[in-house]
Amino acid sequence: MKAIDEITSLENQPRLIPISKQTERRLLSVFMALLDLVPVIRSDFLAKCGFGAGKTSSVQSHMEVSYSSPKLPDVRPDGLIACKRGSTTWGAFIEAKAEGKLIRPDQIQDYADLAAALDLNAIITLSNEFALSPSELPYHIAMNKRRKRDIFHFAWADLRTFLETYRNSGVLSEIELKILTECLRFFWDASSGIATYDAMPVRWPEFVQAAGIALGFGTKTQGITEIVHGWQQERRDLCSKLTYETGLDVQLTHAAGARADQEERLDFDRRALADEYVLSASYGFKGSKAQLTTLAELQSCRTSVAMQFLPPPDKKARAVVSWFLSAVEGSDWEGATVSFDWKGRNQKRTFNIADLRTNPDEAFEGQKDAPKSIRVVRSIHDVRRFKSRKKFIEDVESLTVNMLKSADQVGFLT
Repeated sequence: MKAIDEITSLENQPRLIPISKQTERRLLSVFMALLDLVPVIRSDFLAKCGFGAGKTSSVQSHMEVSYSSPKLPDVRPDGLIACKRGSTTWGAFIEAKAEGKLIRPDQIQDYADLAAALDLNAIITLSNEFALSPSELPYHIAMNKRRKRDIFHFAWADLRTFLETYRNSGVLSEIELKILTECLRFFWDASSGIATYDAMPVRWPEFVQAAGIALGFGTKTQGITEIVHGWQQERRDLCSKLTYETGLDVQLTHAAGARADQEERLDFDRRALADEYVLSASYGFKGSKAQLTTLAELQSCRTSVAMQFLPPPDKKARAVVSWFLSAVEGSDWEGATVSFDWKGRNQKRTFNIADLRTNPDEAFEGQKDAPKSIRVVRSIHDVRRFKSRKKFIEDVESLTVNMLKSADQVGFLT
């Protein structure tokens, strides 16, 4: 491969424990070293970049690559990954930014020229800038440059979410899992340079205001797509945080269905926002039928989170209510409501948990068998915080993470 044969030095390889003083160099070094050491993760990541590497492909990784030939553009990409599988070769330059630094389009255009001269297939950019999909760049590149080579972009927070899915997957060896765990420990540390999604788009307060008056808005209102994109980013980021905070295998689900693609999900969310003035996020858990749903209602400026789960299989109606009240002892559940969905038509009964403690018989009156499901809801109603781009995200994450932690501790997911 020309990109390897003509490189100035092969000594600068990614390290799992880097010594660079530059934040983005340390971050990229750890990530590239992880790809080198864990073939399953490398294979799945490269598949997102259009290459079917498989677990048996050979790989070479280098950092801060340079070329001395005067015929080549005088640029130095942050990284190079070159793969070979049988007679097929594939390679990509990598550009990484961290903290608040942005990808420079002119730099990527130069890398595309260099990649074309060296017969490399792609450019991969990594930063804290979010993108809806790897092929939809958060920066502008002229189409004639994009035709030269494939260009993919990943937000560091999305990559962290991607890596979290392997923690409980069962596909890694013991040593691979230890390597991944240590890498994730670094990726979650504030010093890593990875920024999580922490603020809704600039026009968020306008949409909240419009939802509360007769004016409203529609699916074609300017800015609505940016609001939905922002929520989708928060939804993915929150999935990663739930996994990290609880150690559970948390899976993002969607009301549009498991087979819905990105465009279908975008259209579904846009219509829900325009028609009902709501944004929602739903999560499932491996090995459990429990479902966690977060709902933001723009008209009422209310954020709520609901945990729906099945009752214990060996208990009747009275025993289920007693079991539930015993599980939710303590201040963690103050202000929450609970709904028991009993068998039969229109048999759902909802109570404030404090009121249920006073008169538990009302919950199961006339019932013998256990309810079909139980749903616990917590909510926050604070207009000022809801309209704030940052405080809204803070409340969504705090409410959702605390609900999952509390539910897991008392056994609602088993």
